[in-house]
Amino acid sequence: MDFEILSPIDDKLLAHNLMLPNQVLGRNLRIHSKQEGLPDLKDVNIVILTLEPRLIKDEPVHFRFRQQFYQLFSGNWDFVCADLGVLKAGENHEDTLFALQMLTQEMHQRNILTIIIGGEQENTLGLFRGLSGMNTYINLTSIDARLDFGTPGVLVSDESYMSKIITEKPNNLKQFTNLGYQSYYVSQEELDLMQKLFFDAYRLGEINADIHESEPILRDTDILSVDFNVIKASELDFSNGNPNGFNGAQICTLMRYAGLSDRLSILGLFDIPSSPRADQLLAQMVWYVLEGYCHRVNEYPFSTHGACTKLVVPQEQETITFFRSEKSQRWWIEVPKEVKYNNKDETTLLPCAEKDYRMAQKGEIPSRWWKSVQRSMH
Repeated sequence: MDFEILSPIDDKLLAHNLMLPNQVLGRNLRIHSKQEGLPDLKDVNIVILTLEPRLIKDEPVHFRFRQQFYQLFSGNWDFVCADLGVLKAGENHEDTLFALQMLTQEMHQRNILTIIIGGEQENTLGLFRGLSGMNTYINLTSIDARLDFGTPGVLVSDESYMSKIITEKPNNLKQFTNLGYQSYYVSQEELDLMQKLFFDAYRLGEINADIHESEPILRDTDILSVDFNVIKASELDFSNGNPNGFNGAQICTLMRYAGLSDRLSILGLFDIPSSPRADQLLAQMVWYVLEGYCHRVNEYPFSTHGACTKLVVPQEQETITFFRSEKSQRWWIEVPKEVKYNNKDETTLLPCAEKDYRMAQKGEIPSRWWKSVQRSMH
């Protein structure tokens, strides 16, 4: 593809890097610069890039983010991360979407995790098209206070990126999950639509009660889209944000779970407010993605032939089978062979939690298993 759509990092940032300790990220990333050009991607595992805003009201997020990110100390990491610079804004929104589509498709083919920072969450459509264009089924997760299907008074709107995703042909969306929605921002019609499509939505209170419940969801995610409005405004020093939401520690935990996911291919961080504290939190969120990536255990797709414990739980009408990895102690639940995906008669293993196994022991059918069966029948 044509990488000329990417602008190099500002020389002022690179000059500042020279004054930082050798152990910080700014001294250990492969950086797209005017002098060196675009870094070689041959052995790169993760790329980071920012979106150029169409209207620059404040100092661009790509400069502010890197000021904070470059000065963070790297962990004991054994992978290569490259900063590709800034994706230039297109003449219109469709141009930007097309550039994101081509870029994410190229990185996915190279097996590189792509982190996109800045711009509006509508750009998720470009990320989705990048994977969808490869004729692969996609699990999409959003961390958002809203469901983003329509506009006020309109359930499904042409202006909504989620409406476009669910109506595009061919439709390669296998599953959509929302984490952290707030009920007063979501109409009952939207929740009904989610249920009709067998999608999942988890209220902010549910995730707050047990944040570990989000790990299996993120473990099974190809694209993760994060709207910064899901974070409590006081955490960001942002007067126009939401009074309720995730705190800094919680959103960083979710980012670590995302990094741990063997399946995650693309992460988008959008609608970032302009404040020093937001810039700091953004940098730390990306740091936690890298920290999670370092601890991946390469269990996707999980194999029942690997080192695992098989646990069978009889039910009145079904027998539900669980697997616990001896490698990571994580859990999977088996969707039976007679349930077909992609017209193939095969077993599907879905990530789950130990809590699902305990529920099954009490005679309750885990919702993840039941919803998977329902989706496969439609």
